Amino acid sequence: MRAPTVISTWQRRFADAMEPTTEGLPNRRTLMVPLVALLVVFIALVAAGITGSSSGILNQSVNSAADPNLLAGEPRNIRSDEWSVQTSWVISQVEQGLPVVNENFPGGMDSTVQNDLPSGDWSMAFRPHLLGFSVLPLDNAMAVRWWLPAFAMLAAVYLFAITLLPRRPLTSVLLSVGFFFAPFFQWWYLPITFWPVAWAFLLMAAVVWLLRTRRLLPRIMLPLLVGYTAVPVGMGVYVPFIIPATLVALAFCIGFVVTRSSSSISGIGSRLRSLWPIFVAGAGAAGVLGLWVATRWGTIQGFTSTVYPGERLQSTGVAGPKELLSLFSGPFTRWLGEAEGVPFGMNASEASTFILAGVFLALPILWLIVGQIRRKLPLDWASASMLILLVLIAAFMFVPGWDAIAHLLLLDRSPVSRIRLAVGMIAMVLTVLLIVRLDERRRAGERRLPLWVPVSTTGLAAATTAAIAWYVLRYDNILTAGTLWIGIVLLSVATVWWFVRGPVAVGAAAFALVSLLVGGNANPVYVGVYDLNGTTLVKTMKEIDAARPGAWVGAGNSGLLGVTLVQSGLTSFNGVQSFPPTKMWRMIDPNRASENAWNRLGNVSWGVGEGPPSPFNPTDDQIRLTFDSCNSFAQEHVSYVLSEFLIEQPCVQLMRTVHQGPSTFYIFEVVPGSD
Repeated sequence: MRAPTVISTWQRRFADAMEPTTEGLPNRRTLMVPLVALLVVFIALVAAGITGSSSGILNQSVNSAADPNLLAGEPRNIRSDEWSVQTSWVISQVEQGLPVVNENFPGGMDSTVQNDLPSGDWSMAFRPHLLGFSVLPLDNAMAVRWWLPAFAMLAAVYLFAITLLPRRPLTSVLLSVGFFFAPFFQWWYLPITFWPVAWAFLLMAAVVWLLRTRRLLPRIMLPLLVGYTAVPVGMGVYVPFIIPATLVALAFCIGFVVTRSSSSISGIGSRLRSLWPIFVAGAGAAGVLGLWVATRWGTIQGFTSTVYPGERLQSTGVAGPKELLSLFSGPFTRWLGEAEGVPFGMNASEASTFILAGVFLALPILWLIVGQIRRKLPLDWASASMLILLVLIAAFMFVPGWDAIAHLLLLDRSPVSRIRLAVGMIAMVLTVLLIVRLDERRRAGERRLPLWVPVSTTGLAAATTAAIAWYVLRYDNILTAGTLWIGIVLLSVATVWWFVRGPVAVGAAAFALVSLLVGGNANPVYVGVYDLNGTTLVKTMKEIDAARPGAWVGAGNSGLLGVTLVQSGLTSFNGVQSFPPTKMWRMIDPNRASENAWNRLGNVSWGVGEGPPSPFNPTDDQIRLTFDSCNSFAQEHVSYVLSEFLIEQPCVQLMRTVHQGPSTFYIFEVVPGSD
């Protein structure tokens, strides 16, 4: 009889420890212990300089030995937005001393708008993930940049979940961890991906707190966090992620305010007045963003007036059966990188999605709402608003012919592959709300949902999974190699059953495990970032430039040329431009004859040939030019040329041959041509 007594004693102690406040909110221990644990993990990762950067992919080109900084996994070439673009520009900023105007391109580039770069600008006070570059070594600062936005999202999702599920800290932790490891986040892993989601969940949690508590501290701190977090969201200027996150947050907040049982405050007007701290914080954030926009309006105008991306608008109903299967393909995507996205998309990032167990939970939630209507009970508008938004997003993806309405709702700012973010967020919110409603039924002494509800919900998940399996197996690729994928897929279906029928904590654990298995291998475990400034090649280039400063061109077929020049911080005509630097393009194309080719966001690269630069676009985001050392452009504006092969032109003279690991590079000086 002793064992049951001990167990029951521990159960009572645990229940007492998890007991919510009198306002129905989580107690301090339940709220803070996981957040403090997350902070400890963050500090440890930063101290060790650990990131998930794929910049180590450069090692194979400049070093014959294995990369000692690669601790696990493998760098991903498809993550070039991270390792080739943003990381290279960050290193360039560090090399130049964190200027507001980066001088890599002739004439300079405003470093405070695109690519999330550190600088000495006042706006860094509102970009906490970039503050480390002012005080920490590069590797540790990059770890702050890598982890802070992601951990902010983890913390915000946990805060949202534990706020509504104050007796379920373990479930809340598992849900937030599973959400973080979603393939979508891992394959689009950038600060601009995480900040909008962190802000949205923080806003939703703050609304719940302000409608339920009169305590001063949370009524001050949470709105301040919401307002502060809104600023890096706006400064990230990536609308395709900002709009989906905002729509989810607004739908939930409106639904929660309208739901009668959500607060003891009576009347919508009184509830809105209770939210005044959030409105004040929002006004403050809008003021900061307004000042930021006003003080760099020319840069923003330059970016928005480009040919590409310009104002890209997505038409309604462009998705079909393939996109539908791709949307729910999360459990099949453990080897998405090796499969290069096939058959779900053009690459791993475009094909990535979420573990959408929560979408199937729309069925039991709908059953509960119908029951409320039949019994004439107050309607759960928070859940209803999520279902309405889910239908709206689905209609945008699959139903054509209502572009004007979609434009008014700002839906058309997000391509189909990006608006999946909204579906993933809705799935998480629906999961939490279903658990809330089922817990309420249990505490009220009501019976569990009729058996047909979990059976039909799980059956729908199983049928969807079977359809995807049939589709994938036709391709006979690595996604279905071995047997592990079968276990992952079956576990994902079981997750739906456990969420509806219980135990919920088991469902949350299964959800976290499935997400970890399919998303946890997307990025490597890496120490810092790969900095080419330590190579013999860049040291030689800097030695030459220090003796006689001049502008460089990387001319050849290797993308490494542009990365090297950008990381070096030397003035060059290579690199990814957010919009065209006026002075640089006046040198290249003084008559603006090829403006349509260069007035765009794109990677500027050069091949060797004859004649004027003549820019053209192999793809929308590539600007390719011809380098002729005897042409007037090169004679007037270029001092040095970097190439991976010998250039046979009369107006260049070989200065150095640099053997760098398995590669050989040639540095030339541009010299006058013979008359």
